[in-house]
Amino acid sequence: MYNDELYHYGVKGMKWGVRRYQYADGSLTPTGRKRVKMKGKSTAQRTVSLAKLNVNHLTKRVATQVTGKQYVDTYLKQNTSFKRIQTSDNFENFAFYATYKKADSDKYLGLFGKNLTSRANAAAKAAEKKAKETNDADDIKNANELRKTADNTKVYQLSINATKKLKVPSDDNASYILTNLLKDKEFKNNVSESLSDSKEKMRRPTQQVLFRQAQNAMAKSPNHLTKQDQIAIYKAFNLSLVNHNKYEVAAQDRYYSELKRKGYNALLDYNDKEFSSYHAKRPMIVFDLDSVKLQSVTETNPKVVDKMYRKYNADRIMKDIPSNTIGYISKAGKKSVSDCYSYIQRKTDNYLQ
Repeated sequence: MYNDELYHYGVKGMKWGVRRYQYADGSLTPTGRKRVKMKGKSTAQRTVSLAKLNVNHLTKRVATQVTGKQYVDTYLKQNTSFKRIQTSDNFENFAFYATYKKADSDKYLGLFGKNLTSRANAAAKAAEKKAKETNDADDIKNANELRKTADNTKVYQLSINATKKLKVPSDDNASYILTNLLKDKEFKNNVSESLSDSKEKMRRPTQQVLFRQAQNAMAKSPNHLTKQDQIAIYKAFNLSLVNHNKYEVAAQDRYYSELKRKGYNALLDYNDKEFSSYHAKRPMIVFDLDSVKLQSVTETNPKVVDKMYRKYNADRIMKDIPSNTIGYISKAGKKSVSDCYSYIQRKTDNYLQ
């Protein structure tokens, strides 16, 4: 053996800059902690345990590719192009929701683009109805202002490029990091307030079930949470990231900062992946703004938005329609065509709201 030789001992599949057992700050991941515990075991026991870890990691990696969920850490390539739909032509300086798969981008262009204009129009109609009933000067002024806003609402599509490779945490890592932060009483209180606020605003049955599970888990000590508890809290908190009262902003800032310290740049948006009516494949929340750059801002064509809306809305309703609707449709013989049309129209309007 020569003194100037360099030997490297690693694990199969290891790559430079890719840590499976450590975060960027050097602390151990949950899997890394399991590996440390193996040191006191015999060689045979360590071999079996390591084999199980590797098989488990491979299984989760395949599951991530198939389902689009986050069973393992994933990476988005440098120059990945994100699309974002909004009514402002400014790229605001805070964590943003966006898509990078074309099917998702087209879906949001139609569904969310239509949603934005429909919200403004619905607000104007409600104000006009109230003004007509009260004939109050302030109500009339408000109605006129909202109508002007609705008539002038424009929808923009922003293209935002990743300036470096972006890392997205697995559910295990994202929930583990969140659980450790819950040991801070102020942070835990802010998360509790966030979940309560979001539970009031997000009323879909699946969302309500998740929030109840998370709130029950939050009643426990962070040191006594099961893996299921941790995942429930994380996913519920993930849903709450869209809301911004003072408690939510404080919790989000702290969590995003910790994620960046651990080497992450973005999160999977679980609301639009699993719980909302969008059923997107890989919707993302990008919180590390230093890792992205605005490329272009384009005012959308209303005709294109309508085309994408027609393409994706019927599919969305069929995927998301409640089971009790089957009973309603089975009785359609007793309903007029206009009754059935009105029902579908109400369902569509509810989605847009």
